[in-house]
Amino acid sequence: MKRLRKRSSGHDVEVGGWLTTYSDLVTNLLCLFVLLFSFATVDDEKFEQLAKSLQSSFLEMSDGAMYLENNGQALVSLIADYNAVGAQSSVVRNSEVSEEDMALEDFKESVRQTISELQLDEYVSIIDETEEVTLRFNSLILFDSGSAEIKDSGKEVLKQLGDFLAKLDSEILIQGHTDNLPINTPMFPSNWELSTKRATNVVKFLIDNCGVDPAKITPTGNAEFRPVAPNDTEENRQKNRRIDIVVKK
Repeated sequence: MKRLRKRSSGHDVEVGGWLTTYSDLVTNLLCLFVLLFSFATVDDEKFEQLAKSLQSSFLEMSDGAMYLENNGQALVSLIADYNAVGAQSSVVRNSEVSEEDMALEDFKESVRQTISELQLDEYVSIIDETEEVTLRFNSLILFDSGSAEIKDSGKEVLKQLGDFLAKLDSEILIQGHTDNLPINTPMFPSNWELSTKRATNVVKFLIDNCGVDPAKITPTGNAEFRPVAPNDTEENRQKNRRIDIVVKK
């Protein structure tokens, strides 16, 4: 189909039908690009308000005033699910802590009964603190003076108490302590070597004879620098000559 168009000179000129189709196509493309542009345009102010509201809702940093009355069903559901997961994790952690506490209570009670049965209340004591439980051994029942070799009577005591230690899933420190009287022998040039060797021998005994996990037990030597009594009398010095078995809670 052809159309006629008049020029300024007054003569009619034929115009092809394709021009109408082409103009329709251009018009449609224009509408498409306008629509796409409208989708891509973001209201910065509204977007910032939404972001702040989401932040305050998730992190509880403010009262989320912008969307306080209408948080949106999806957001409310997400927060509820998040709180539910947190509550379940807390229950699991509390359950684990309770089991550890129960094991430690059983350990302390077993140790008390054993100490009483062996009539060692004067030489072995239990010190229960916030972060640790300490079994304090007077060195008299474990070692001869100036020696780091465990006496046979001391081995019997360590064997019975060590069996309880092996059941714990806790970090254990074996601390050797001395009084402030100096020692100077070929084997022990100072109290550092003596206290460290005593603690190491106790660790080896507990591993070899009681089944304590080597990865959870550590010996330390402290010489005379962590006394529990003034080194002014023989009785007090004897209190400082000790082995502490420290169980971390």
